Amino acid sequence: MTTKRPPIVKARLGADGKLRRVAQSGRTSRAVPGRINEKLLDSPAAFEPDTDTPVLTRRELRELRPAAVDKTPDVAAIRRRLRMSQGAFAALFGIPLATVKDWEQGRRSPDAPSCAYLRVITENPKAVRAALKTAAE
Repeated sequence: MTTKRPPIVKARLGADGKLRRVAQSGRTSRAVPGRINEKLLDSPAAFEPDTDTPVLTRRELRELRPAAVDKTPDVAAIRRRLRMSQGAFAALFGIPLATVKDWEQGRRSPDAPSCAYLRVITENPKAVRAALKTAAE
């Protein structure tokens, strides 16, 4: 028989590396029991490479570079180039209409994933539409 534990509202990492509950008063209490088998974690099997994740050499790691994000894309220019209204652009590419309006009017700017998505839309809108169509099916 298991006992129900109260849900954790707030937690903080203690100096000992364990997760500790934080009461509403802000005081930390006992450590939250972990769900990690620490004996297995310290075994050599924990450091074996996964079959789906190749181990990179130091040279390969040095060659990895983050994607360069030059500037924020001009959403209005992309939309005009595709000859679409704001509503059609938003609906076709799965972006909320309010977000498209905020981007175009300068109230907000796209975050990094949105910039990447807009770059792909700019380069190959047909591929994006095909990918979204197959994802919806």
